[in-house]
Amino acid sequence: MQIPTFVYILAPLVVVAFVVQIVLRVRSAARSARGMARSFRNVVAVDQSRPTTGELATALAVGAHMSLNHGVSWNALKDDANSAQKIYNNLKNQWDITSAGKLRDTLEDLLDDETGDPVADFVLNVRQELGGTPGAEAWKRAVADRARAQGVAETTLDEMTATVDRVLSYEERFRADGLLPPGGIVVSLLAYDWGRAVNMARWGYKARYIKEQQAIEYVLRAGKQAYGRYASWGDLSAGYALGRVLRFDNDEFDTWYATVLEPHQTLFTDPASPWLTLAWP
Repeated sequence: MQIPTFVYILAPLVVVAFVVQIVLRVRSAARSARGMARSFRNVVAVDQSRPTTGELATALAVGAHMSLNHGVSWNALKDDANSAQKIYNNLKNQWDITSAGKLRDTLEDLLDDETGDPVADFVLNVRQELGGTPGAEAWKRAVADRARAQGVAETTLDEMTATVDRVLSYEERFRADGLLPPGGIVVSLLAYDWGRAVNMARWGYKARYIKEQQAIEYVLRAGKQAYGRYASWGDLSAGYALGRVLRFDNDEFDTWYATVLEPHQTLFTDPASPWLTLAWP
């Protein structure tokens, strides 16, 4: 039987396409493995092809906690440790983001002046109104008074006063571990949202939900808001850390606590860290 001529033409093309697919998968796996290795080593990765100074670099440094935990170069506008498919799947499964519109909505939520923990926001705002350093009982009384004046339910009031104790407990541990200086307190949890916004813009760009200029604009917004709320990289780090552990750690000071303490320590000791090379704006 004579083999049709088109088979001779198509067969090599099929082989080439198959080989290309394998190469792309290997590259993707290697990229993910590289990111995992970086995160396990807990070292600051730097993209040598991207700026390490300037307005955009400084804003990208607001997301340094997450870039370190994910093995991503801190100054990369596009994730350089994970494939687009992996990021697409993570956005879908962890954030329910399946479109450009949903990504933009999530970024806008992260970049507003409220976190996903309104109770903690409330009690920290009350402390700031009291001058920043009231005693525990005075703080709880003020929280109760303001909450009742706003018609807050008693069940929520109980959660608020319990949150005061949680914040004080974490801050005490933060000071012992160097996340806060002696006598230091956390002024806001918004660093947790703004740090995630930097990385959300990075992921959205890699997943092709937004273009480069849009990603840049979101990152710059996160930076501008962080500079207006915090006084230093250390303040930012403590705010990010408290926002994360209040949500996930359950007062255990265990694995989740390590995910903020170890990056904090690395970012203040690794010579490649932007928190050592870039002045706080």
